[in-house]
Amino acid sequence: TLVATCGSILYFVIADMANVNPMYQFSLTYFVRLFNGCIDLAEKSDEIDVRMQNLSQSILSNIFVNVCRGLFEQDKLTFSFIIATAYQRQAGEVNAGEWSLLLRGIGLLDLSSKPQNPDPEFFSDKMWDFT
Repeated sequence: TLVATCGSILYFVIADMANVNPMYQFSLTYFVRLFNGCIDLAEKSDEIDVRMQNLSQSILSNIFVNVCRGLFEQDKLTFSFIIATAYQRQAGEVNAGEWSLLLRGIGLLDLSSKPQNPDPEFFSDKMWDFT
């Protein structure tokens, strides 16, 4: 469901924040407490689709705000970016190759079948490699 997917994405993003700074160690118990609190805070509705949307919005916004309280200022934008890309990867908007390129750079791509640079004066080799 939408709510389970939202919770899963957020939990693993929060767990991965320990890779940004080892001080960011959030327990599963902490996350479950936040998650359950968000369910209680979400606007109620008799329509299941509306309720699911309300729950997803409540979970995303409340967990984001609560976790940001424990982050250093310079890491809050990184946290936002990781959440956004996690949702995009889940939706298929960012594929595995694009994500790998972002994380690791061009070094792992096989450029042997890439066509020659049509205008070396305009495109540097590095620019052409990224096209």
